[in-house]
Amino acid sequence: MSIQINLDQPPFSFLAEEQLQWLISRLDLVFFPTGAAILDIGQASPGLFIVYKGIVEETDDDGQVFSQYGKEDLFDVRAILESACKHRYVAVEETLCYLLKTADFVQLLNTSSDFSIYFKTDLGTQQSLVEQQDGDVSEFILSRIDSDTMRAPVYVTGQTSLARVAAMMDEQKYDAVLVKTTEGVGIVTGTDLLRAVLLGDSDRNDKVGDIAQFGLITVEQGDFLFNALIKMTQHHIERVVVMHDDVIVGTLELMDMLSAFSTHSHVIAMRIEQAKNVQDLVVAAGRLDVLIRSLSGQGVKIIAIMSLITTLNRRLIQRAFELVVPERLQSRFCILVLGSEGRGEQILKTDQDNAVILKDDHDREAVMPILHKLHQILLDFGYPPCPGGVMFINDAWIHTVEGWQQRVGRWLQASTPEPMMNMAIFIDAEVVCGNPDLFRGLKSHWQTPALRSSVTSAWFARPALQFETPLTLLGKIREDHGTIDIKKGGIFPLVHGVRALAFEYGISDTGTLDRIDRLLALNVLDAEVAQGLKDALILFLRIRLRQQLEREVENPGLTQKLQLATLRSVDRSLLRHGLHRVKKFKQLLVSHYHLENFG
Repeated sequence: MSIQINLDQPPFSFLAEEQLQWLISRLDLVFFPTGAAILDIGQASPGLFIVYKGIVEETDDDGQVFSQYGKEDLFDVRAILESACKHRYVAVEETLCYLLKTADFVQLLNTSSDFSIYFKTDLGTQQSLVEQQDGDVSEFILSRIDSDTMRAPVYVTGQTSLARVAAMMDEQKYDAVLVKTTEGVGIVTGTDLLRAVLLGDSDRNDKVGDIAQFGLITVEQGDFLFNALIKMTQHHIERVVVMHDDVIVGTLELMDMLSAFSTHSHVIAMRIEQAKNVQDLVVAAGRLDVLIRSLSGQGVKIIAIMSLITTLNRRLIQRAFELVVPERLQSRFCILVLGSEGRGEQILKTDQDNAVILKDDHDREAVMPILHKLHQILLDFGYPPCPGGVMFINDAWIHTVEGWQQRVGRWLQASTPEPMMNMAIFIDAEVVCGNPDLFRGLKSHWQTPALRSSVTSAWFARPALQFETPLTLLGKIREDHGTIDIKKGGIFPLVHGVRALAFEYGISDTGTLDRIDRLLALNVLDAEVAQGLKDALILFLRIRLRQQLEREVENPGLTQKLQLATLRSVDRSLLRHGLHRVKKFKQLLVSHYHLENFG
């Protein structure tokens, strides 16, 4: 039989070639006229149906439509696994389907683990399998810290002289040694020795224990090299200590990782750390999109990409701050990143969303020229200005702690859309550089029960219902000229709904996935809803990123519309399931906040 559907995509791409050919040989082509019942409630399914042509409608006993199936969609796996149909399937128009009989389908489940896992697990596991199929994950990303990647630990006692340690490091080509003292184990690097002797007050005969750095940054043997890289970047260091069962077993050097890591992240990280001027940072920032494209193409999971890019973005801003702001002023204010950057969910660059907290309003005159300079640097990094003016160069987004407290109070008391959205943006804030103490006092202010009253929380939650979920009454994805706005239809209601619940329950986490975990721990969300929301968000971000990277436009990170025609049937199916999760979550919000009459 000549097969007229694409079997080169999940779940069929999980099959070995001989299994796929066997499957093709076992397929039957069946015809259903308009109105024909393909499967009925309580009926044992004859097998797996794959739509070739036509439309199939899924309804319950009350006639409520759950979904529609078109070309290359599959049904009803649940009926096969549970021995009976729970819903009715009817041909809306003349329909042709390929049928893989139940016994043949079960045989494939038993002989292919990934094929079986795809059908027997949740949305998150399904899309994880799809991601693995979509890219050849780089050797580095899958590599773990072992004896081949780390160096054996080299110890000296705290009583050893600086001269002796320097000579030993030179002879043995060590970049660092571990120092045993009565205080514990510390570390000394070649840079530490140089600074101590040439730039400090130390003498060649002084004890190395006096300059050792304690509070070691550690990783576990067996962890991913990728995670070690992120930790080095976060702490602005070039080595970590490797542990196993609370025992030091080695050190891992950034330079040793260069040969193992073939993408650009290490280069970018090093350029950021070694930048001598703003132009060096601009060059590093310009490589981030290349890095994202490389990691995405290699099948690296979206969460890992977000984590790395968030770390690199924030370090870019920190280094710009260090280069531009005079030391005497660095403790006089702090810079906040807001919105998706604050949540750590920005990948490709989007609008600037930032604010400033001043220690004293008298500092404003000295700080403003610096902020304008930093704003221009962010433009040079590739961050376009915010159309709504949410930027620290605007007076509305630069205040003292007291000034911000007053403004937050006015926002929450107003109970109108614009102030509430300003509050939503601000709740996601994270300090990226400057004096973090200024923000701690402010954040505790809006977490007081008085400001988190039920009335305020209900008003705060309403924007989650502002946009319709792009699903028809028949459960199909509703297109607008072949596209859907995934931010309005999926990402925003999920993110803001979770944000509203986090605000109500005094959760300080800013990341949506972290907020969901905290809501689960507080029993605000049950396990199924929590996992469904996490899976849906990851799915939306993954599909959006892929399409953004495919478009040759300036600032692709601003593009929110998905071209449905370019999506594979497996991705359309996953997307439909994800949007259903959002729709159910919005219903939960309506019930929780009594928003039945909203809108």
